[in-house]
Amino acid sequence: MISLLFKHRPYKDPCNKLLDAALHLYTGKGFRETSVLEVVEQARVSKTTFYHFFKSKEDLLIQLFQSLLEEVLQEVKRTAELETHIAHKSFAGIRRYLEICNDHRPIARLLLVSSSGLSPAIEEVRREAHVEFATFIYESVRAEPNQMKRLSDDQIHTAAQAMVGAINEVVIHKIIVEKKENIDELAQLLNRIVVGTFTMLSDNQWSFKGGMRL
Repeated sequence: MISLLFKHRPYKDPCNKLLDAALHLYTGKGFRETSVLEVVEQARVSKTTFYHFFKSKEDLLIQLFQSLLEEVLQEVKRTAELETHIAHKSFAGIRRYLEICNDHRPIARLLLVSSSGLSPAIEEVRREAHVEFATFIYESVRAEPNQMKRLSDDQIHTAAQAMVGAINEVVIHKIIVEKKENIDELAQLLNRIVVGTFTMLSDNQWSFKGGMRL
């Protein structure tokens, strides 16, 4: 997997050069305002090379998204895995996600804000990443059997998906818009919300029949 967030040396592969050029231009000038010609000039490759790897600049954006989101999620999981205490894993993962978004705000803006509604294909990539992040949260809380024993896998997974949406809303409003610097405070709050939500669901299992609480 190519590293676009944590790279340390110039790329030699033409495909990677194009991805890096697209990242620079799409986060700076904007996707709609950037032409294929500008991308190839930035990457210092030919148009023929561009169309060897990508069908269009939208196709380039899709592959860029896939690479960035995969890199972010792998880093979040790697950070969580370093924690030996189960209760600390979700906090570590959430904090690392916020830290990446804070350190790379233009990229976070591209992924979460400016690319919204560009195309169904882009939304599908974003949806897949959302599901994978939710799976990380699901697996983190599922590792606490005593707390989660009253909930079904489907209930935990559904709640995890809702938590990812909430986390991304916080990133948009607090990190991208307000440029809040205290990442630890945000991570602690979000982790308390995640843990508190699952604890509440576990402690208040309700049965419904015809929309009525039994």
